[in-house]
Amino acid sequence: MGFLRPYSNAMGLDVSDQVVRMVQLVPAGKGFKLRSISARPLPEKAIVEGEIRDQEAVSAVLRELIAKPLHKHPSSRAAVVCLPERKTFTKIIEVALEPATPFTASLQQGLVQNIPMKIDEAYVDWQYVSPPQPGDKVVRVIVSVAPQLLVEGYIAACKGAGIIPIVFEPESAALSRIALHRGATDGGHMIIDLGATRTGLTITENDLVAYASTMALSGSALTTLLAEKLGLTQAEAEQAKRICGLDAKRGKGAVRSILEPEFRPLFQKMLEIMSYYEEHAPKEAKVKDITLVGGGAQLLGLSEFVQSTLSLPVHVGQWPEYIRTPNADVQRVAASYLTALGLALRGALRVPLTPPKDV
Repeated sequence: MGFLRPYSNAMGLDVSDQVVRMVQLVPAGKGFKLRSISARPLPEKAIVEGEIRDQEAVSAVLRELIAKPLHKHPSSRAAVVCLPERKTFTKIIEVALEPATPFTASLQQGLVQNIPMKIDEAYVDWQYVSPPQPGDKVVRVIVSVAPQLLVEGYIAACKGAGIIPIVFEPESAALSRIALHRGATDGGHMIIDLGATRTGLTITENDLVAYASTMALSGSALTTLLAEKLGLTQAEAEQAKRICGLDAKRGKGAVRSILEPEFRPLFQKMLEIMSYYEEHAPKEAKVKDITLVGGGAQLLGLSEFVQSTLSLPVHVGQWPEYIRTPNADVQRVAASYLTALGLALRGALRVPLTPPKDV
């Protein structure tokens, strides 16, 4: 009876500047089973800074991604698609509740004051952090905003590949759904996504994205820096980074001495974001721990370095136990697929997928 639920078990589609990753999950008992998984590199400059510059090239890669998966073909052409964090804006804001003013007007004013883009040229989604109570003068609302032209570019690329995009969400929303370790409690948690071209910083509060941002620190830039400083090829520098990491005892500490200063701006940015969040959040909503995800999360010694610097518990994101996988090879690449997993989990959950609210 699948024709009655044509968008059942929509795949998760994580599109970055360099790689496209796809995961499809299906419900299995109390958890989920991996149905399909795949990844393909993108041609150079097909996507630049999150913007699709060559729609035909991206569509061609998406078609190949579906036609030649790493494990089984997806059973649905529907997809929950990731939007680049650097081009979207997600934040918890406070909206005034005034009896004489319609809530939509107050929300519009709050967006203008807090969102650094033209609201009339963007798609807006929002929800209450908690519903307003009688007597409240303000209510906290999570808003997510994306430029219309950006979204329409992703729609065109998907349709060119025969994929039906049913939901778009920022990377931070997908990661917050999947990355936090199982012992995570209520309150604030920070997720650091160390990618090949950017690093994403997200704070979640009670399963909602409270704040999201990005910065220029990237795995590829670190590799290039090592190559320049040590006189290595890119391949040799990548291997040195993987083997030595931030371990002072490996390679006589040469790799660590080069990489360590590059992480200082990240730590400063983390402290600034945590300070901003805790200043504007309820008193009990402090950042309790940090989760590292993305390809760079596996850098040797990084979790210990972050923990010693920021004095908070640090976890490395892992493939969740409640998602069954076909083999250990899939789990070994887990850190790179967590965003796609988070998207796929939304597609597999048996809940309605509703369109954004108009403001």
